[in-house]
Amino acid sequence: MAKNRDNVRVYGDLDSEVYLAAKGSTLPTTLTGPAAPFASLGWLSEDGIDFEVATDSTKFKGWQGGATLRVKVTSTEKTIKFQALEETPGVTELYFDHAAPTVATGVARIDLPEGIGTVERAAVFKFVDGSVTKYLCCELIQITERGTISHKNDDMTMYEFTAEIVGESYILTNAPAFVEAG
Repeated sequence: MAKNRDNVRVYGDLDSEVYLAAKGSTLPTTLTGPAAPFASLGWLSEDGIDFEVATDSTKFKGWQGGATLRVKVTSTEKTIKFQALEETPGVTELYFDHAAPTVATGVARIDLPEGIGTVERAAVFKFVDGSVTKYLCCELIQITERGTISHKNDDMTMYEFTAEIVGESYILTNAPAFVEAG
């Protein structure tokens, strides 16, 4: 296989976004959208979106000499990390697992639950590099970890999330290396 600079990606153009919808929402099948009920989380931190795949495996060794004869993957975890910069009901609901704010006389009240439950959403992570677009479509993400929310006058307030991808997930892309290979 020859080297091809056109296959090197630097994602993070202005149109890159995280879209979330209620669990059970229909995921896109094309690169037009995602449409309602998916809504953008808005600005993300310059750290971007980290996607990690981790596997556990078992090594099977031969009795004679202990050489590894076979390796079997026994579990797979797919996680995604991102930091939302906008403080909106959609972001804080994801972080605190609160109900919709109540508004009276121009003031919103957000009641924080004593315990945070499992926050679940359907998700589309949109990565853009010039004319190349890639969607990571996730039937279900569950928020597992949250970062510290900083309130400082020399740093932006960020809502940091780690999500486990559960169930079906797939990638849609118009990258020539994939489109022309098919």
